[in-house]
Amino acid sequence: KMMKYKLRRRMSLGWLWLLLPWWGVSCVDSRYDLDKDIDMTINVGGEYLTFPVGSTDTTFLSKLISLEEDGMLQVDAATRVYHLTHYGWLNVKPVTVSQVTLGEIVTGLLPKEIVQPATSSEMECRADVSSAGYFEVTARGVDNALKELGALRTKVPTELKLTFNFERLGLDYRQVKAEKLTVEFPDFVEFEEGQEGLSGNRLSLDGLVLSAYGASFSRTLKVTGYRFGNAVGQGVSPDEERNMRIEGRLSMTGSVVTIGTTGYGSLVLVPNIALGEMKMDYVTGVIQPEIDTDVARIKLEGLPDFLKNESTHLDITNPVIVFKVDNPLQTEVEIDGVFIPGKGEVELMGKGVFVGRGYGKQPLSLVPGENVIALSRLGQSAVKGAVNVKVEDMNDLLGVVPDFIDVILTPVVRNETYYEVELGRKYELPASYDVDIPLSFEHDLQIVYTDSIRNLHKDLKDFNKLNLKQVNLILSVRNAIPLRLQLSPENVQLKDVYGEELTGVVKKMEEDERYVAESADGETPADSEIVLRLQAEDKAFLTKLDRICFRMTGVSGSATGVPLKDTQWLKVTNLKVSVPGGVNVDLN
Repeated sequence: KMMKYKLRRRMSLGWLWLLLPWWGVSCVDSRYDLDKDIDMTINVGGEYLTFPVGSTDTTFLSKLISLEEDGMLQVDAATRVYHLTHYGWLNVKPVTVSQVTLGEIVTGLLPKEIVQPATSSEMECRADVSSAGYFEVTARGVDNALKELGALRTKVPTELKLTFNFERLGLDYRQVKAEKLTVEFPDFVEFEEGQEGLSGNRLSLDGLVLSAYGASFSRTLKVTGYRFGNAVGQGVSPDEERNMRIEGRLSMTGSVVTIGTTGYGSLVLVPNIALGEMKMDYVTGVIQPEIDTDVARIKLEGLPDFLKNESTHLDITNPVIVFKVDNPLQTEVEIDGVFIPGKGEVELMGKGVFVGRGYGKQPLSLVPGENVIALSRLGQSAVKGAVNVKVEDMNDLLGVVPDFIDVILTPVVRNETYYEVELGRKYELPASYDVDIPLSFEHDLQIVYTDSIRNLHKDLKDFNKLNLKQVNLILSVRNAIPLRLQLSPENVQLKDVYGEELTGVVKKMEEDERYVAESADGETPADSEIVLRLQAEDKAFLTKLDRICFRMTGVSGSATGVPLKDTQWLKVTNLKVSVPGGVNVDLN
């Protein structure tokens, strides 16, 4: 006499309770005592009885990832792609090569007797002149940057004064005139162009009256500097004490004619050369100044929680760090660099990234003028006019999301050819950096995302009418984010209306029921179901459930290299309670 019915279609709990009174009335027979003679227990649901509990609103990634106004994580206004960005200045100390000062030079050619007593009675006495001397000066404390000097010059020429004095002994004369007389200075002395009688480093005095009635002769020339050579090996170099000696030979050749002599005696020509102190303003040569920079600390601030989680590991497709440097020198400046990530105040050893020839990597050169260098994992960037440099291990900086990255740049001048530097000038090297990390991930990405489904009690409170020891919670998820999501039982918390965790509930998940599939292109959504199996001795445990808290790990699936955008979304389209084997209802 047992009546047992099985409804094989699924229905909501509300419809179930509407049907139960009608069912009971239709089965009543007045000849029987329903309490004693008929088993009024029925099974509803068959193999599975499923109750829809509800769904969630569409959750855009912009809501899951909160942005701080001044934080590093920002959204590109045009593409809506998430970028970690940071801009700052590098403190490169001004480069100065100290002035080179050459002391005053006073040197004389050998005196020459141009009228002898034996010839002093003649009205015109001609004498050949051949004299030589040394031109020498020392510069002390030469800057360490000056390895070899090919040329030195001044902004304002320095005067060189050539003087002819005449010493008489018992002799008068009307004048002394030069014939094919030349004075030749050392070949490294450079004179201002356009000076009368001067050709290169040779001064012609031919036809000039050098003296009249005992007067002296002087001629002032303007010296602009020295040139020792035009290529490496032709210049001069300081010694170990940073002193530099410059020396050369002077000579005078030709003849002079003394006219109108009276008396008996001699006449001696005494030449003299004086060059004032020279403070050189420019140098050409092998110049390798030291360029000092301070350590720049890039602080990763304002990151969303999912990036700060200790379990997060980033594997970025193409992080980019751009350096902009204005090089005022007339030579290439190479850069050796070290990037060291850190947590707290401690640098993470073994995670440094090295660039530049000094570390056996591709040379990074700053040409004269403006420079834009983009360091990236793929060796490519969208930075206009940038020199792209491939740094394959760039992601070592970001594997464990650091609190900061120390940037230690060492600009080095390795040029061993000639170029020119203005001495005493402060060469400013304004330098900035721009970090741009688009959130486009590869296979090693691990991101933790936490959320919860709340206010379930109002839908589940009526389950106290049923005796349940096992239920399945089924989440239907539509995912347009290019990240595969994984949920493990241990990452699920069940809480009551008071926020206390439910105890005595065993949570299980099959391996293939733990994943939310990713969108392959970040546009087309993928549909998945996650099944959480719950068991408890407390038959009313489901009526106490108000909140499901979960922690999902976002991992890269097949959609590698697809950027994260704030327009991508995630939606729990349905949350269902499924009862395996249906439920037995006592109609009494």
